[in-house]
Amino acid sequence: MQNGPKAYWLSFFLTLAILIPLLGGFVLYGLWQQDTAPAQIAQSGVPVGSPTQENDHTLFVAVAAEEPGFVLLRLDGVNNIIRVCPVPAASVVSAPGGPTLLRDSYQSAGPGRAAELLSQTLNIQIDRYLAIAPASLATAWNGMEPPRVNLTGLLEPQELVALGLSEDPVVSLAPEDAPEFLAKLADEGVPPARLERIRGAVWDAALRQQLPSLATTLIEGLRKASSTLLSDLTLTDLYDLQDTLDWLARRQAQVEMEVIPGRWGENGTRYEFTEDSMASASSWFEQRQQPSESPALATPAPSAAVSASPAPGPSEQTASPASAAPQPTASPTPVPSPTLPPVSGAPAGALG
Repeated sequence: MQNGPKAYWLSFFLTLAILIPLLGGFVLYGLWQQDTAPAQIAQSGVPVGSPTQENDHTLFVAVAAEEPGFVLLRLDGVNNIIRVCPVPAASVVSAPGGPTLLRDSYQSAGPGRAAELLSQTLNIQIDRYLAIAPASLATAWNGMEPPRVNLTGLLEPQELVALGLSEDPVVSLAPEDAPEFLAKLADEGVPPARLERIRGAVWDAALRQQLPSLATTLIEGLRKASSTLLSDLTLTDLYDLQDTLDWLARRQAQVEMEVIPGRWGENGTRYEFTEDSMASASSWFEQRQQPSESPALATPAPSAAVSASPAPGPSEQTASPASAAPQPTASPTPVPSPTLPPVSGAPAGALG
């Protein structure tokens, strides 16, 4: 019992001798962390600096419905703007066998060839193409809220009445339902010029209303839907798109929509580009690289169905810019694809 107090105090001071150096070490480490924290923050999290040309993407998007719909989409991180440009399916583009319709080129030779001919006709650079079926749009949209579109000014009062929208002209359209809605408007006799503006309004609303979620939710949705896409987008491209969308969202980018100018023919069966078309396209998009072509557009030549299409009449040849377009290089003839094939038909290195 006499040794009890001595043993207690001996163990107490031995414990202090061990703990005090440890506590002192923790304090010194904390002070060192405070001194180095700013440097660590600058190297992690949100990248520092301005976007470059790698954050400027022009995509040709085809919605492979019964009547395909086409949109040129530019994500311009440098100028902090998203531009949506619907392109009518009846647009006249130049091909080796003579002028043909964008719709026919797409149905016979696929989205890559359609993007190439449109690029040559308008003399703009198109970086990547993407074709998606309506059923896959829901997967790509990945649970985000459906865009709400105000049809006031896009439809006539009597058309709103016929659709039951006279009281509330704002419609909520799930992406997979938009093609069917546009087809219904066409059946109601809405002119093709206004149909393209409505198509653009749907895309405008979708991008504008969900801009904060696009960088993560949409890109993940495209990965989920990759087995049903036809595209030359690679996984590296998706990461670049994600970075660009994230930048545009943080900077609250401006979203603009405008149909590529042109002249509708009789009954809306042809849409011919004019000098105004070229001028507008050159101001909205980067000009096409000459004479070499972007690797993304190194796609096969059109099939016999395109080459053998009837040559237009003299008046049509005068109105079309086809004669001034450069001739594409020869390449293997592709297999016609009137419907959207699975991603197994896409170039090597495409999504997934």
